[in-house]
Amino acid sequence: MKVGDLVKLKHGSAPFGFVLKIDKDYYGARQAFKVSNVERGKCIRSNMVDIIAPTRDGIQDRVLVEWVQHGCEYIGSHQLEVVSESR
Repeated sequence: MKVGDLVKLKHGSAPFGFVLKIDKDYYGARQAFKVSNVERGKCIRSNMVDIIAPTRDGIQDRVLVEWVQHGCEYIGSHQLEVVSESR
């Protein structure tokens, strides 16, 4: 995906729009502190962290899209589908 591409939302019947701007690595993180095993009924505290593991979604881009009917809006790159690419 790059500036000038024609895009639409992956889910839903939204109108088409054009990519105006892409903010690279805007959302998310590659790794997070996590608690691996907690017994049922036990309280989870912030000092119980025992592993650093990859996050589910990772780092994502934020895209400014100008919709044909609705104006401009920032949307996560994982929510968009490229219909046609610009040259």
